[in-house]
Amino acid sequence: MCTCIAEIKTSYTKVRKQAEEVASQSFDMDDFLDAINVVKKELARVTDETNALVELVRDHFTEITVDEAKELLDLSEPIQKKMQVVYLKLLASPFNVGLETATDHYRQAMSDFDELCHDMKTFNIDLAQNDHFQQTLKKVSEMMHR
Repeated sequence: MCTCIAEIKTSYTKVRKQAEEVASQSFDMDDFLDAINVVKKELARVTDETNALVELVRDHFTEITVDEAKELLDLSEPIQKKMQVVYLKLLASPFNVGLETATDHYRQAMSDFDELCHDMKTFNIDLAQNDHFQQTLKKVSEMMHR
């Protein structure tokens, strides 16, 4: 059982809230530069939170059980959807020209989070429940302890 599951869940909550805040932003064109700065700041914050979440889960990846991985993936799905909505809004936004670097950093964080979710499903769930893989792992372990 992962000893840091509560910390990981808190980090998930932060990323979800940040993504929702960025998604709900709307700005008047008269405040173009101010709006770009506000969006950049919020985008940097959700990017940083996402990067911190990915790092936290990666640091404890081998401790996460099948049930914990399933729970975290359930938490991940709405975040991934919201992040995709935010990204598409950013690309379609008239502010996009002033947000290219921040958008690229956000896209990379989003991609890292998607990869983490894929890895968690593959390694923490699928392979953990695959009898053939578990038998092979056991044989390798026995060979190493001879």
